[in-house]
Amino acid sequence: MIPDNSEKGTGLILEYRDQYLFHVSGRKHRTEPGERFFAGIGGHCEENESFIQAAKREAVEETGKSVKVSNSARTDLVDSDGRVLDTIVLPTPAPRIIYRMLDRREDLPKAKPYVIACFEAEFVDDSPFILDPEEVSALIALPKSMLVKSLERKIGLDDILSSGGEIVAGYLEASTMLFPLGTAVALANLLKRDSENDREVSHDA
Repeated sequence: MIPDNSEKGTGLILEYRDQYLFHVSGRKHRTEPGERFFAGIGGHCEENESFIQAAKREAVEETGKSVKVSNSARTDLVDSDGRVLDTIVLPTPAPRIIYRMLDRREDLPKAKPYVIACFEAEFVDDSPFILDPEEVSALIALPKSMLVKSLERKIGLDDILSSGGEIVAGYLEASTMLFPLGTAVALANLLKRDSENDREVSHDA
């Protein structure tokens, strides 16, 4: 399922007012000028750290809030090219998605896979978000339609607001363009697949 030699990371699928919540990369993350990436709250698993432990730690580090991780009745396997390869049942607590990501970090061998376990979760309380601008510049909420569109093109503040999304915390310049990474890509591809399947069923009916 997950190769022993793989680098491992975790991401959270969080909902905020019936939309999906993502963090926007902070100052320490290198991107092209005028661009930032958005991804699920989460990050790299440290040595001897489980996926769940990493997810809970990263949630506190990136948002200042604790989360409760949920078990998923099914787990979809999403490849680096966006294909949904299979749906399986795993022992509790199971992630919603296992995503094999292309790891472009220069300090890792190019052949080494990077696997992200994406868990459904919720915040344990309504306390304010606390962001470290070096790590996280903003938290954004995106509707399903805009998340799927981000697979095709970069999105900006106008796209987020006009689609009904919002800046939940932090700050995002109007000129900044965003692209999805990690959990955001995996979830977007899964939602896209589900939408295509729904259209096929409607057409057949």
